[in-house]
Amino acid sequence: MIWFNLKKLERLLIQNKITEAISYQYLLVFLVLITLAANAPETDFSHYGWEISYVILELLITIVGTYLVFKVNSDGDNRDFLKRYLSLSFVNGLRLALFAVVISLIFKIIMFVIPLDLWHSINDFFGEDFGDFFFHIMLSLVFYLLLMASFKRVNSGGSEEKAAIQPDLK
Repeated sequence: MIWFNLKKLERLLIQNKITEAISYQYLLVFLVLITLAANAPETDFSHYGWEISYVILELLITIVGTYLVFKVNSDGDNRDFLKRYLSLSFVNGLRLALFAVVISLIFKIIMFVIPLDLWHSINDFFGEDFGDFFFHIMLSLVFYLLLMASFKRVNSGGSEEKAAIQPDLK
């Protein structure tokens, strides 16, 4: 199971070397993480409207993003969608989560250094929840853009490999 090396995973998918057993491992880890995330303490927004907006936007992003990824796969070689989706979304999601942690730490450090008066004026201007809301929505959008790019690379790599295997019939 590949955890971080996206290029290697894409190459193995192009070469059709990801077995059902490896796909099962991705599914199992994905389900464990989803179960843990569903039972983790929530980050509560200060107003209920933010939570409703967040859930609705996340659902829309998930539905549209998954459809677009499916469309990219079907416009390509139209093979192994679930195998590709589980493995590529796991690696892309893990890499994006690490990026989000680093950005969050940098933001916390910057906010710790900012004088308290400036902190209050920034907070009053944007509202308490706007930053978290915007950050999480942007991460979801970036996730699906990265996933679509991975699917496109796998699709184009598969067509290049087929062209290399087939002899010229002139």
